[in-house]
Amino acid sequence: MPRLPSSVLPALAALVLSVSGAAAQGAVQGAAPRPGDQKAAPKAAADTVIGCTSLANLRSLLLRTGEDRAAALALIRDPKSDLGCNALDRAAVTEIADHVSLNGRAYDCLTLKGMAVCHWTVAGAVTPPERPAAKPQKGK
Repeated sequence: MPRLPSSVLPALAALVLSVSGAAAQGAVQGAAPRPGDQKAAPKAAADTVIGCTSLANLRSLLLRTGEDRAAALALIRDPKSDLGCNALDRAAVTEIADHVSLNGRAYDCLTLKGMAVCHWTVAGAVTPPERPAAKPQKGK
């Protein structure tokens, strides 16, 4: 199998990440409802939380919008937005994969059903469902 030159690898990695980010955005956010579509009822704002595949992009979004939720939602729903941020359905959250504190602010990376990449959000925005207790193994 031929080996790629090392100068090509960063560009290839960026392409893979941008394609996977676009796929994640489509899977999480879904297509915009068409006018007159009765099945596509908009999600209540309380059922969604803003999450980004990159912590840097989440911090940039929060800084850019002054942490105004409506402004942030408008920005991420703009087709020209390239932040990799989405309105996430709280019911899709399965667990907190990672947690970090930067400059006195805490962030969680949420694992979502059907997604390979966790999404960063402000810590405490979502409480994942409790896992059922494991059954004790019977000893012999």
